[in-house]
Amino acid sequence: MALADLTDPQAVLAAAREFDQRGREGFLDKYGFRPARGFFVLIDGKQYDAKALAGVAHLHQHGTLLTRDMFSGGDSTVARRLEHLGFEVTKPNRLPDWTTDELMLALDLYLRTRERISYSASTQIVTDLSAELRALRIFGDETRADPRFRNPAGVALKLHNLSSIDPSHTGEGMGHGGSGDARVWQDWAHRPDELAVAVALIRERGTGDHALVDTGEEDEYEAPEGRVLYRQHRRYERDRTLVARKKAAVRKSTGRLACEVCGRDSAEVYGVEGVIDVHHIVPLHKVGQSVTALEDLALVCPTCHRVLHQHRPVLTPTELRLSMQHRH
Repeated sequence: MALADLTDPQAVLAAAREFDQRGREGFLDKYGFRPARGFFVLIDGKQYDAKALAGVAHLHQHGTLLTRDMFSGGDSTVARRLEHLGFEVTKPNRLPDWTTDELMLALDLYLRTRERISYSASTQIVTDLSAELRALRIFGDETRADPRFRNPAGVALKLHNLSSIDPSHTGEGMGHGGSGDARVWQDWAHRPDELAVAVALIRERGTGDHALVDTGEEDEYEAPEGRVLYRQHRRYERDRTLVARKKAAVRKSTGRLACEVCGRDSAEVYGVEGVIDVHHIVPLHKVGQSVTALEDLALVCPTCHRVLHQHRPVLTPTELRLSMQHRH
């Protein structure tokens, strides 16, 4: 089954009704889709995430869900299919959601100043943070040039949102934050000193051209340390010289290239040698400068590598291996 099999406009409308019933977050969670960063479908003045809507519409028409990894043609292909069915598809001029990096900067400021100042668009620390966020090259120049983008009013609102999830806050706060606010609070609020170090690195490394270089991986949008540090982390892991040196050292000492978590060796399991990743063990916010020591690297299979990156807080290969042993 493929997107081309979606031919019934009524199936799209049925998916839209389900979207309305479940709400956007519930709809996306149920079917495993991420929030759209591109195309949206407009129906009766409401907007729907195009890829998710098409995937669920396929389910309504044929009984088979098109999952997010089945759209090989990308968002533009989805848009053309929905337009062919008579729907309006648009990329609205809306501000992007706050990234983990930006929320970490906001949380760092909040933890250092909570209950001591009033956050408003005219407060100096708020305007300073606004300027820093606009300087981070997480988004392109066009987005950052929008006067609405992370302006002082929006920054002040975000700080108030953080106060609403702070259990120590004595005021009412403003409970309009997104799921990202709660996630970053859970990841970092209990370790403010580490957060301050990570934020300093994000400021240092987030303003150069390299900060915009997408890894092409979905993991970077969920990385606990944000996109800037995740992208640098992956640059270390893909350094050909380091990778070759690490593999050579492990092969010399063990005679094989096995995953340090699950123990699998691709040569033994699949008959293909060297299907193994190099994982940077030390979180980048704890490193500071470039890492060249082979002891800071581990060989892990692609599956275990992804689990290491997605786990909160980040695990070492040894911790993940012990966790797997306890589960069996």
